[in-house]
Amino acid sequence: MEINWFIIGAIIIGVVLLIYILIKQNKKDRKKIEEELNYVPKKEEAEINNEKES
Repeated sequence: MEINWFIIGAIIIGVVLLIYILIKQNKKDRKKIEEELNYVPKKEEAEINNEKES
């Protein structure tokens, strides 16, 4: 039985392409989640005043 290099090459190219797509999508999802977790509505922002009252 002879090794069919065409099929092996196609599978390797497909796997590399799939990994590339998954990494790209993961970066997009991570950025979106970080933006959602860091979101603070304007009305909830509080001004911090560290000055001592005399």
